[in-house]
Amino acid sequence: SETAPLRARQSRVSQTFLVEQSRLAAQQSMFELVVLEDSAHLAPAEFGKPRVAAATDVILEKYANKVVPDVGLCIALFDILEVGESQLHQGSAHQHARIRFRLVIFRPFHGEILVGTILSCDQAGVRLSLGFFDEIYVPKELLIEDTSWSSEEELWVWNATDTDQLFFDLDNTARFRVAQVSFRRNAAAPPPASKKERLEPAMQITAAMDKEGLGLLTWWPADDEEEGGGEEGGEDG
Repeated sequence: SETAPLRARQSRVSQTFLVEQSRLAAQQSMFELVVLEDSAHLAPAEFGKPRVAAATDVILEKYANKVVPDVGLCIALFDILEVGESQLHQGSAHQHARIRFRLVIFRPFHGEILVGTILSCDQAGVRLSLGFFDEIYVPKELLIEDTSWSSEEELWVWNATDTDQLFFDLDNTARFRVAQVSFRRNAAAPPPASKKERLEPAMQITAAMDKEGLGLLTWWPADDEEEGGGEEGGEDG
């Protein structure tokens, strides 16, 4: 069970952390509207459709759930702003038109606090998921101080006090801070030659759980949860 010093520390940190989190959330969001322009190549089968509907189909096929280099992950098409005049090019049966449109893009800002699920742990760090995005990594250097690797449990464990060990248990929700958002340098990189090799993700978030208030949500219960006497989680492997 948790010691009294740890419970007092949890309560104090939860109060100050939640205030700071609310302040940051009011300033920015991990989702943003981005205006882009691209060429649409409409096949003859599309000629009978309304121009905006045909343009929508083209944009969705190209961008939906894909990473736009140096921009972010496309979550949805927000709207079509303009469809230019269609043109025919010699040797092609397709119509070609310029389209201006807005996408809902996922690209969290530096320092943003997010909540995800712990997918895996290894000696290099922790991997998390937001459900729609899995390329989130916390290197061991960005775990909270006094965290060590448990070879027996194959998990990271935070030695919060001399008597309290809190494990980074899999499938638990955890709060993390965005340290960096990076994109693959060569967006058109070929697949790896060997199955053992892993293709560098098109977009990756380097995250941190290096401060009090970050880590498993069960480590930092709200005051009403403490008073309710609910079960504690994430304390053993």
